[in-house]
Formats: sequence, structure tokens, C-alpha cells
Amino acid sequence: MIENSGPGSLHSLPLDELIAAWGGVGPRSERADADPLVVDCARRLAADPGGEWAPLWTFGLVTMASYVAWRPGEGVAGRVVEALLAADSALGGGGCAHEAHPFRAALERIDDDEVGVLVPELRDFPAFGRGETADAEHDDASWCPTNVATCARITADVLTPFNATGTAGTRGTTDIPSVIPRKDSDALRWLSSTLCDHPYGDPGWELSRLALSLPDHPSKGVQAGYVAAMHASQWYAVSGRITTPEALDDMIEGLEKVLAQLAGSTCAHTPAEHPEPHSDPAGAAQFGFYLRSPGGRAELAEGGGRRGDLRGWLCPAFLHSLADDALDELREGYAELFAPRETDHLDEEFLGADGRLALDRLARLLDDEDPSIDVDDLAVWAARRYMSERISDPRERAVLLLVMLWYAEDPYEIPYNAGTELRDALRTAAVSPLGAECPHGATHPDTGDRLPSLLDHLQAPGESPAPGDGLTPDVWLCPHHLVERAQEALEELDDAFDEDE
Repeated sequence: MIENSGPGSLHSLPLDELIAAWGGVGPRSERADADPLVVDCARRLAADPGGEWAPLWTFGLVTMASYVAWRPGEGVAGRVVEALLAADSALGGGGCAHEAHPFRAALERIDDDEVGVLVPELRDFPAFGRGETADAEHDDASWCPTNVATCARITADVLTPFNATGTAGTRGTTDIPSVIPRKDSDALRWLSSTLCDHPYGDPGWELSRLALSLPDHPSKGVQAGYVAAMHASQWYAVSGRITTPEALDDMIEGLEKVLAQLAGSTCAHTPAEHPEPHSDPAGAAQFGFYLRSPGGRAELAEGGGRRGDLRGWLCPAFLHSLADDALDELREGYAELFAPRETDHLDEEFLGADGRLALDRLARLLDDEDPSIDVDDLAVWAARRYMSERISDPRERAVLLLVMLWYAEDPYEIPYNAGTELRDALRTAAVSPLGAECPHGATHPDTGDRLPSLLDHLQAPGESPAPGDGLTPDVWLCPHHLVERAQEALEELDDAFDEDE
């Protein structure tokens, strides 16, 4: 424990210099510089928590709370919480004549437990005797014992969420109002609409906004709330509803960041003692956002949450496990949706010994949809083969295009990585040069579920009749018809992927 006494100690600093020193303490401060300032201020407050100078020492600790909430020296945070709860107990509960106090408005705009918004101009502390400020009424309410006690209690909650008792048994007496910051309410409303599958806006943007919301030096509540909301949101990110990879990139990067913050975490809990994540994604996201602010945590406690259970969400080892699980799901989903697909193995499945398409094998897959072969992979394989300069046979190219058109009939179910390559191939097909006018008029058929029968007929015309009123293969494979269908399919795919090109 760091002590300060004797000549040259902080006690001898002029208050103006001390206040300036407090303002320079933050989460990036070195312990050797910050701990003495914090401990000195806590000692002064603990010595007389209800005295004339207690408001100044209280707000001094509030000013330095972002440092104490991160990684102060051993025992420093406990000493600060004890002093703050002592001030709450000594100053709170007495009543006052003010209709409102600044802490309530501050709770509405507090951002990720940054309690600096609670702090008034410290050089206007009345005991300095420097006269009235421009806003004397507001200044008076800022230094009111009720406001100071509530600010002390709020800051103690940031440092030790859901704990109204300090390590020495000191108890806080002031209730924290259940005020949810406007920023959190707005973000939660938009995210909840996405998780309920009725998004107000762009779901990918909302998930990215959440993913990018982790501070470099979060408080315990903010860190826990971030992990809870990210875990609640990962299912949507990998559901296929997100058609571009940026949101998953951001979520993966965010979870890697929080896991680095939680690295090396251990606990004495058994797995059964850790909380169960909420089953309702929107409800779980709300829980996560409420964990991120003092007013939100007050709402959770008032809503029936037992403090012991709620504190379980602060366990760093539990959070590490939860974040790790979500990261695994996101990485697996990313590979499925956005990573390039491996299709070389399909050559063996769908090419004959002569290197040409084995149409009968394709027909069996399209007819039975063999579960051992992923149709997404098949579509990508067909698109890549279609785009290959080595494939010049018009009939093979037409068959490959028919396979792609069959696959594209439900564009909103196509994953991004398959859709990207499919659209590239369809763009090529849609501008294919055409020769003379089409001789078939309006007789072109829609292959639909008849594609397997057509492939069987093309493979063995003598054994399998042509489907559809005896139309000849040249009608089925007419370049004019296929170009028109490729254009229509491309337009639907572009619409599904939100890219009107």
C-alpha cells in the first residue's frame, strides 16, 4: 500500500496544483504517478467523510475514477470505494431544498461509466471563497450534500458494480436512479429491432456499431455489458441475413480485443456457479446495455435481479468463456458465409474420365439433393468452371449456366461468398454476344424442377426423353433465352445483396 507523509508530500501541494494533478490521472497513467494521488485523496475523504471539505475530496476521486476502474495498484480501488461509501453514508439522506440535482441530467448523458460528467468545476468549490459563478444556482446544487452523496454512490458502483458494501463493511445509503443514458437507449432500440428480425435500418451497421463500442480501458460493467450484448448478437451475424463481411470483421475484431483485455482471467467458481446467458437475444442485448451504466445496473437490481447473481456477470473468467464461445461461432460462420469456398473435390464428382461434364451425376444431385454435397459449393464450382477459359464447348457452358440459374431461384438464401462468384459469372453470361435472331419465338421453357430430366436427356437421348412437350435441346439451350434469364437472375441477386449495379 502506498503511503504519503512527511516533507514534500501531497499534503503540502496548493489545492490548485492538486486539482490539476487529479485532472491528469486517467487509465493510461503510470501507477507510480497515479496511486499516490488517489490514495491521498481517499485518505482525506475517509478522515472526515461528512466534513466541510468532503465534497471536494469526493469529486477528486470521481475525477480519477477512470484510472481506478482500470488497473490501479493493489488495494487502491478498495480504499477508494470505502471512502466513497463513507461519504455517501455521511452526506446522504438529509434532504435539501433543491428541486433537482445535476447528477440526474449527468446520468442521461454518461457514456460507458465515464463519471467525469458528474464533476463540477472544482475551483468553484464554495470553501475556496472565490465568489459566485455565472450559474450560482446550479453550482449550489452541485455541492449540495445530496448531490455529492449520490455522485459518490454512483462512482462506487462503477468501481464495484452491484455492491453496496465496502470491504470494511461500510454501506452506501443512497439509491442510484434508474436512468438509462440516451445514447444507450437509442442504440439498444435499433439493435433490438435487428435481433427481433424486424430491423429499422441496416442490420450490418447496427452490429458494427455494437462491435466498435468497446473502450480501450472499460470499467467492469462496460466490459461485461459488451460481452453480453455481443454474445446475444452473434447468432444474427452468422444467420446469412448479413450480406457483406464488414460487420463480422468488426465483431471478430471486437471480441479479440475484449479477450486480450480478459487474458489470464481465473476464478474460484464452478461452471454451475456462473450465470446462464439469456435465451432471448433482444432481452440479452438489453441486459448487456443496462450493465454498461450506473442507471442501467440500478434498473437491473430493481427489476428483481439478485445482486449475487448479477455480480456473477462480472466474473472475468466467465466473460472470457462467453466471449470465446461467441468468437468461435463468428469465425465458423464467417468461413461458411464469406471465405472462398473449396470446390476442387467436385471435379471428381461431376467430371467424367474425358474431363467433360457427367450430366447424369449432376442430374442425380439436382433431383435428390445429395446431402453429402453442399449445393452452395456446387454453384460456385459451376460458376468457376463457366468462367474458365478452358471451357469453350457451348453446350457445356449452357448446362453450367442452367445449374447456376437453378441455384439462383431463391436469391435471399444464398450466402455472400457463393453469391459473389455467382454474380460474376452471371454478369458475363448476361452480356454474352448473340448471333442471329432467336428462331424459337415464345416457346422457351422454364427449366425449374425439370432440369434433372433435361440433363438425363442430354446425356443419353435414346434412353431419356426430352422433358416438356418434346421440345428439342436447342430450344432448352437457346443462347437468347439463357442470356435473358441470366439478366433476370442477376437483377434479383443484386437486389438481394443490396447492390443495384
